[in-house]
Amino acid sequence: MKHIFITTLKQSIESWLKAFPQLTTIADVVSADVAGASIIWVHAQIEQGNQWRKHVQQILTLLPSAKVIVLSNNPDQAEAMQALEVGAVGYLHAYAHQHVLQEVYSVVSQGGVWLGRDVLKHLITLTTRVNPQSDATEEILDGLTKREREVALEAAKGNSNKEIARTLSISERTVKAHLTSVFDTLKVRDRLHLALQWLY
Repeated sequence: MKHIFITTLKQSIESWLKAFPQLTTIADVVSADVAGASIIWVHAQIEQGNQWRKHVQQILTLLPSAKVIVLSNNPDQAEAMQALEVGAVGYLHAYAHQHVLQEVYSVVSQGGVWLGRDVLKHLITLTTRVNPQSDATEEILDGLTKREREVALEAAKGNSNKEIARTLSISERTVKAHLTSVFDTLKVRDRLHLALQWLY
C-alpha cells in the first residue's frame, strides 16, 4: 500500500515512519506523486494556514476515489468540521501514536470515517438534538445480546473503549470483541455510523 503524506516538514514525524515505514512525503499535490494512492495523509500546519484545505480539494479533483486523512498540529472541532466539508474521511492529531495511525488507516480503508472522540461526541450531541431516539431503536437492537447492547449504547455516545470498559467493568479487549460483533450484526462501518443508525 502506497502511503503519501503531504507536509512541508523536512523530516517525517517519528510515529508516521513507525506506522508506515515505506511512506513517501511530498510538499505539494502533483498528479504524478499521488497517482495510484488510495489513501493520502494531509498535514495541517498552523504556519501554513488553510493550505491543507486546498490540498484536500486538489487531491479529490485529481483522484475522486481517494480517501484523505487530515493530520492537524492543533486539532479542534471547527477544523474537523471543515475537513469533513471539503471531503476528508479522517481527522486526528498529527503526533498521534503509531498504533492510532494504523487503526485510522484500517477504519478508513474499510469505508469508515475517523474523527476522534471529542468531535464524534459533538456530532452525536448535535444529531440527538435534531433527531431524538425513535421507536425503531428496539428493532435495530433485536439481534444483539444484552452486553452487546450496553457496549453499543456507550459507543454510540462517543465513549472510547477504555471508558466503556471502565463503565461496564469489563476489559478493553472484551469491549473490542463486542464492538466487532455489533458492527457485523448491525452492518455498520464505524462508531459514527453506529450512532447515526441508533438515532434514525
